[in-house]
Amino acid sequence: MLIACSAAVLILLVLHGSDRLCWKQWSIGWHILPLNLGELSEEATVFRTTRLPDDLPRHMATVGNGFLGHVVYADNIYVNGVYNGARGDSHRARVPSTCALRLAVDGHAAASSSYALDVGKGVFTETVDHEDFKLEYRIFAHRKHTKLLVCQVSAEAKKPGLVLLTKNNHGNLSVDFDIIKDVIKGATREQHLWTKVAEEIPGSEKKYLPPTLTDVYLVYDEVPERLELQQGHNSWTWITAIYIDEADAMEAYVEGHAMTPDVLYDSHVAGWREIWDTGRIDVEGDTKLAQIIYGCFYYLYSSLPTREDPKWSFYGLSPGSLSHGAEHHDYQGHIFWDQETWMYPPILMMQPQMSRLQLKIRLEHLQEALNKAQNYSYSGAMFPWESAYTGEDVCPWYPGSALEQHVTGDIAFAFWQYMHMNADKTFINSAEDLIMAIANFWESRALYNKTKERYEIHDVMGPDEWHYPVNNSCYTNTIAQISLRLPSDAFPDSPRLKQKWIDIADHMYVPFDAKRNYHPQHDGYDPDERDYKSKINSTIPEFMVKQADVVLLGFPLMQESDEVVRRNDLVIYEDVTSVTGPAMTWGMFAIAWLELRDYKKAAELLVMNQQYTVEPFKVWSETPGGGGAVNFITGMGGFLQTVIFGYGGFRIRSDKLDFEPVLPPGTTKLVLTHLDYKQGSFTFTVTKDVVSVSMLESGGQGFALYVYETEKYLTLKVGKPLHIPRVKTAIVHLGASKESILLSVLAGWL
Repeated sequence: MLIACSAAVLILLVLHGSDRLCWKQWSIGWHILPLNLGELSEEATVFRTTRLPDDLPRHMATVGNGFLGHVVYADNIYVNGVYNGARGDSHRARVPSTCALRLAVDGHAAASSSYALDVGKGVFTETVDHEDFKLEYRIFAHRKHTKLLVCQVSAEAKKPGLVLLTKNNHGNLSVDFDIIKDVIKGATREQHLWTKVAEEIPGSEKKYLPPTLTDVYLVYDEVPERLELQQGHNSWTWITAIYIDEADAMEAYVEGHAMTPDVLYDSHVAGWREIWDTGRIDVEGDTKLAQIIYGCFYYLYSSLPTREDPKWSFYGLSPGSLSHGAEHHDYQGHIFWDQETWMYPPILMMQPQMSRLQLKIRLEHLQEALNKAQNYSYSGAMFPWESAYTGEDVCPWYPGSALEQHVTGDIAFAFWQYMHMNADKTFINSAEDLIMAIANFWESRALYNKTKERYEIHDVMGPDEWHYPVNNSCYTNTIAQISLRLPSDAFPDSPRLKQKWIDIADHMYVPFDAKRNYHPQHDGYDPDERDYKSKINSTIPEFMVKQADVVLLGFPLMQESDEVVRRNDLVIYEDVTSVTGPAMTWGMFAIAWLELRDYKKAAELLVMNQQYTVEPFKVWSETPGGGGAVNFITGMGGFLQTVIFGYGGFRIRSDKLDFEPVLPPGTTKLVLTHLDYKQGSFTFTVTKDVVSVSMLESGGQGFALYVYETEKYLTLKVGKPLHIPRVKTAIVHLGASKESILLSVLAGWL
């Protein structure tokens, strides 16, 4: 066995060279540490300030790791999947904060403080400077040991007799939990919390639901209110362990304290470094843009787990991130179409394992979608507009709950994107029931108009929530077409396929005004209608649109249309779209103008999109100037799409990955590191005239670049960058390479 292993490694090294040991995962299951791709730019990744935001805690920095989320200094900790409240009152259950510390030294006037959110390391730090002492407080949600929230304090006392005062913002007792057990053992406190109210009230008409009350266990260090400082260096580490299993919470707490403070911190930083080394975007020449990009990725990654937890599912991304979602705030932590349409695509491109978890929760909640369709007398699966722990509909707003049915198609389209970006047939096969059920749903929603020989969908609400109910929403009908064609694309040999799905898709009506050469948003929509008669608000004209709707046909749905039509859609809908609408809208307009090569117009919209960023910690708000939901990772996802699919020019095709990049305004270089496609990982470096493509990993697959202008294929090899003019190009997946075949043989030997 030892000889076989040695021979295998030797052969692999000969084939690949030592640089190939940067692979994330070889096909035979060996895990290698990621290649360190150079230091992160502190200028881009450290957000420093001497003044906290005016609107606290809404615009404060957050720390998270996909399981725990916390607004720095606030009285809340939120746990993935832990909700309280029935139906529309369902919201994230607030665990009282255990280490939201503010520091002072007894008898000394307030000293100058500075603050820093280091998104490269996933750490928030406050530094207090005084002539007699220096204090540093840092807090992080551990990236590898995800049950741990850690705060560390260091103090340099320049004279004896100083006393450090700590004020911990526990807040009031949480109304979301009953306390089953509360035991103090020395400096350690153990608590067993239990959510008070299930999402569905027991005994309701939906008797098939399981119990939905959730246990949460805390084991944490009580932070003393007074600490005597020794002259010189002083340091303390306080740990909070949280989990839904008591033994696991205690084990995590013990393991955390078994590590030295430096090891605890360094392992956390290493966890974040592994994420950045396997998916990030850098720009040169515009520090503000570079910081916004890193901030967007940080807040998204903070709400996503790095790997699957076998005991506790990942429950999805909410518009306000994992660190927000209190009752009647920030959409209460619910999961919308935002996850698949806005947050998912950037994660799919840079961190496919994380993106798969976003889809997996939809698989786990398929039964609830089947039940909802049945309740509405439809076939197949009708996914809820808002969901949380159970997968049941928890939308508090009836029109949205009943009419925003496009979310079902958005989920199908996300599976389409995953299928064509990843060579992961096993996962797609696991989604066969879901994909077929969604097609059945749209079949049951389609009405055949015999007079016009077409299929229509009535009584819906499209992405523009200021118009409802409407017939033949452009967006809804188009996403239904995609959903109906997906089964044949994913399972061409399945006996479950229906020819009717293709017939409906081929004859689906999508409104089009041939006279004005544009797409009306839905039947009866007139952009010139200026009468005030909106159903939402009498001050909103009927012609006004809340957010991107028709413009989404071009991207992300990639429906081919005449260039004149595309331009008309953009001009007409930009004029009628609310300037106070949600953050993701203007990025979609920018992507469209980039397609049309109007770089000046795209640049204006890129700047417009940045007005949703709240300084100093690059938190995003739903509406301009800090309003609406925070920390609005929906908008961040839309902005990252502008960078990746707009300025990067990427398009996911069924047979290739197109790219046609252009530099963002004011920048000299754009680098997309570890963009993943079909088991391969690539870095794209874009300068004014040249694009360099480096294959970092092949995953045992063969790849080539196809240059449209010359109609030539250029072979890609690991560690050998190709430099090409900045023209339209594609990465083409050639299938399994000879190397992957050899790996399979070696796996059999081993």
